[in-house]
Amino acid sequence: MTVRNPRPDRRTGQPPLERDIGATLAVAAFSVAVAAGYARVFSGWEFMNDLVVVVIVGHGVGLVVRRLALPSWLAVPAVAAALVWAITVLYYPDTLTFGVPTGATWDLFQVELTGVREQFQTAVAPVIYAAGWDVLAAIGLAIAVLLADVFAFRAFARAETLVPGGVLFVFIGALGDDRLRVALTVALIAVGVATTAVLRSYYSAPTNRSDASSSLRRLWPAIVGFAIVVAAVAGFIGPRLPGADAAPVYETRGRGGGVTEVVSPLVDIRSRLTNRKNDELFRVRASNESYWRLSALPEFDGTTWGLPERALEPAGGALGSPRDDASDLRQQITILDLGGSLVPAAPDPQQASGLPDLRWLEETSTLVTIDGDLERGDVIDVVSASPRFDPAVLAAAGSTDAGDSIYTSVPDDLPGVVARTAAEVTTSSTNTYEAAMLLQGWFQTQFRYSLEVQSGHGNNAIENFLRDRVGYCEQFAGTYAAMMRTLGIPARVAVGFTPGIEVETGVFSVLGKNAHAWPEVWFDGIGWVAFEPTPGRGAPGAENYTGLVPQQDTSGVTGSGSGSQTIPPVTTVPRGGIDQQFDPNIPNEFADPTGADQPVDAPATPSNGISGRWLWIALAALAVGALAPAVARRSRQRRGGSIEHQLSRMWSRSVEALDEAGVPVSASQTPLETAAITKAYFPIVSRPIALLAGAVTDATYSPEGAAGYDEVGAYGSSVLRNCRHWARQIDRAVNESASLPDRLHRYFTDWG
Repeated sequence: MTVRNPRPDRRTGQPPLERDIGATLAVAAFSVAVAAGYARVFSGWEFMNDLVVVVIVGHGVGLVVRRLALPSWLAVPAVAAALVWAITVLYYPDTLTFGVPTGATWDLFQVELTGVREQFQTAVAPVIYAAGWDVLAAIGLAIAVLLADVFAFRAFARAETLVPGGVLFVFIGALGDDRLRVALTVALIAVGVATTAVLRSYYSAPTNRSDASSSLRRLWPAIVGFAIVVAAVAGFIGPRLPGADAAPVYETRGRGGGVTEVVSPLVDIRSRLTNRKNDELFRVRASNESYWRLSALPEFDGTTWGLPERALEPAGGALGSPRDDASDLRQQITILDLGGSLVPAAPDPQQASGLPDLRWLEETSTLVTIDGDLERGDVIDVVSASPRFDPAVLAAAGSTDAGDSIYTSVPDDLPGVVARTAAEVTTSSTNTYEAAMLLQGWFQTQFRYSLEVQSGHGNNAIENFLRDRVGYCEQFAGTYAAMMRTLGIPARVAVGFTPGIEVETGVFSVLGKNAHAWPEVWFDGIGWVAFEPTPGRGAPGAENYTGLVPQQDTSGVTGSGSGSQTIPPVTTVPRGGIDQQFDPNIPNEFADPTGADQPVDAPATPSNGISGRWLWIALAALAVGALAPAVARRSRQRRGGSIEHQLSRMWSRSVEALDEAGVPVSASQTPLETAAITKAYFPIVSRPIALLAGAVTDATYSPEGAAGYDEVGAYGSSVLRNCRHWARQIDRAVNESASLPDRLHRYFTDWG
């Protein structure tokens, strides 16, 4: 076989532009496949637009500086600078001056990076494509793009070019979820194989422009075919290897921040606030639906909202002060899988019984058990005051004395943007109620609800939330309360649950996905009033003053509405209650002493394999791809045409095969000269090439031409058939003398 120049002589010239562009596009395609791996970290595909720009800028500028023949010490920094500029334009356009990054760009980047660093160990995919996570993704990809460009075109690497992107892809997979795990990996393998093949061709092809272009055209079908085969095999075998679905040896996602680090009730239920599972936590039989509040949190230190240390009182007898403006809301709460020591109840409890260790904290209207966590089967009876607030009365009330300065306290280092934004949004208000409504409306209409935002209460989290305008209930409630406090209005954060699904008349099943947080604002002479800044949420019984209809997340379950998950009846035995006059509709016992009730929506174990239908489709596609070249060759051979045309095609194929075997043939040689040269360089085919050359020469120069070549003789043969036999002998000999990769190349590229 002929050994070709391994790469263009970079001291005297460059490879042809089209070949350079082809290799650059191949490397860029691999970078795009790496970028697609971020689908395991972010939901949707919004991120791809920005990351593709990063790929185009990085590899595009790399191509330009190569064509300008810039030295590496200048070219590599130039590509890096272009990538930095592209990232700032994509993510911090408002901080640029005449398109140039400024100190404000760096300051904003530091703020977002700090937020990501605080959330990283507890973050669980998917995360939101914002708040620093987007910039971090772009930086990681930019580094991979820069290194790939350097490896491919400065260090003359082939497969090594894939290493930076491959490492990033594996890192993303370690942190991400299982979304498209197999599909993305198969795509990366396919593109990686193709990229490696293109780079090998790039550094082994002739420098002549026409020969290089012809070589590349012949190579592409083999590259694509081989890449498809490798990817299909990997996609089929990989998920079926022993241990493919086993738990990780070391868990890299969501480490830290567990229940052993609980510092407040808000943090205690943080996992439930972002938990979309349909696990049933408790049931409430009630005369009306309500938000079920666990506690109200008055203390804000700039990092978390929490409960101050206060003395607990026994829960026997009356709780709190009687209210003339409220009707009784009676509840019987049956604990299923809630845990913790805080008891959910409608605001504000007036009576409670059912557990001997039940205690009461009046300041925050909190019911708590002191001898241990709530257990499955515990039943607590509660009577709450359920007021219906009049907007006119709220507008006339002041907000000057909530009983403790803790309700207006904000940390000294609270970012100034919080107070400035609160003042701007409420500038037209004339009283507390108008300010509360303006702020509520601003959040409801200008922000987006998402559970992909990572938990956070600190200053950076508030800044990121106000800038990105997307978050979940804890961030809406905490930021709303902090903003109200900057206006001098007492506010706190309440945590608990939305009503849940009404599974039968007056019975509400409350799931993990119903966990919620909302703000409460103080009105003199009235008390604490709940508002709802979280889009898509609305408290029952508050619509007359909030203007929001009752709303909650009801996806995936069925009760009185529609959905896909039916909730079974509760099967527990309660322990005690208030007297029988508490609520005659509430029975004393539920059946089934077996305790066989289990949390609903136990998800089936996900399969990472390929479904039967898609497996057969993949195998069929693989078979078609493997057989296509052979079928195409046989079809062309049987297509016929004139005898002269068939002879010309046989001779051309034979000459191309000899060229691949290293015989120095050229178009200027006669068939007999080609046969003579072949005898010297590749003697094994000297006889068939000489016979074929003689037949072609006779057909070309004889007065009769190829007349009679197709006539069958006494032994069932003809000159035309003999020519086909000689051409096949030449092709077979060339194929047998080639290496396995060259054989595959010939099989998938030679369709004649």
